[in-house]
Amino acid sequence: MQGTVVLIGGTGDVGGRLVRLLVDQTAARILLVSRSGVGSGDRVEALRLDIAGRGAARKLPLGATVINLTEATPPSIAVEVVRSGGSFLETSASPDYLQALRRDVVEVGGPGTLVLCVGAAPGLSTLMAAELVREKEAVAVDIGLELGMGRHYGTAATEWSICAFGRPYRLSGPENTTVRPGDLRRSFAFERGGRTRPALGIGFPVDGVADCSASGPPVLVRTFVAIDPPFVTRAVGLLLRLGLGPVLSRRKRSVTRVLRRLPELGQARTRIAVEVQEADGSVAASRHVAAGDQAEVTAAMILSTIRALPPADSPIPGVSTIIDHLTFAMALDDLRRLLPSMAVETWSTGVKRGRP
Repeated sequence: MQGTVVLIGGTGDVGGRLVRLLVDQTAARILLVSRSGVGSGDRVEALRLDIAGRGAARKLPLGATVINLTEATPPSIAVEVVRSGGSFLETSASPDYLQALRRDVVEVGGPGTLVLCVGAAPGLSTLMAAELVREKEAVAVDIGLELGMGRHYGTAATEWSICAFGRPYRLSGPENTTVRPGDLRRSFAFERGGRTRPALGIGFPVDGVADCSASGPPVLVRTFVAIDPPFVTRAVGLLLRLGLGPVLSRRKRSVTRVLRRLPELGQARTRIAVEVQEADGSVAASRHVAAGDQAEVTAAMILSTIRALPPADSPIPGVSTIIDHLTFAMALDDLRRLLPSMAVETWSTGVKRGRP
């Protein structure tokens, strides 16, 4: 891969890992956008820019592949990138933010492309769910994400997680029901042959999954988050039952500072479980992935998506999602190739033979 890759918010946890992958795996020019304007050499240049400032979009190179790693980026930046023929890859896990991006880009249009749901969850989890929904005549799909607390994650990721506990969300599917975090609860077996672990209903994007059904109406899509060790999940669930989710959300910065001072607990890993259900509530099929650090997985999934983009002279114009560019098998192959030291395990039940 050549050309220019622009990273907005690229000095953070995921950004640093993505920069290393880009340097090792591509010949691209890498441009880091930040207020400090700090680069690191070796094809990594700095662009000192307040991305939320007036006229910021006009200072980005035309036709570049832009990776957005921060919700401080206004939707107008994505609009300008797509309008001028570039590619804008969005990694956010906030449904409201993605809805604003989609709405504004569709309204203005352009020859470029906006790609939503790029990363681990959404991203890898989206691909897993979409392919299962295509295969089975299911009425619902549940996506479970387990995050290990074996290390302290970046400030932005931690603040997003805390904020999500206080943010009601809409279930994707035929009824479009609004629920509060923690109202939905269930357990997933994240480990092959292992015990189930509790998970809490939290909203993160699943764009495109509900409409993947080959027949019938859109399926109901529910998303859940579990925290390792499990007692943390139960503690958060208790706080949500007491109605303290909005309080945590309003104080996300102070809570984040406290959490980053606490000892690291559990494993630093990412595990995803997806189950599709039939009308009687039985599980028609499931798919599981167990991998390492979420930031590493996210960075690798971003690079995998960049590589899968169509040539500049034949882009997919307008709004697309990771489903339009990658398959689950392609993503797995890239994860194993880009992260050779990471063990990536996957298994399925009730899935057609030949699928990973």
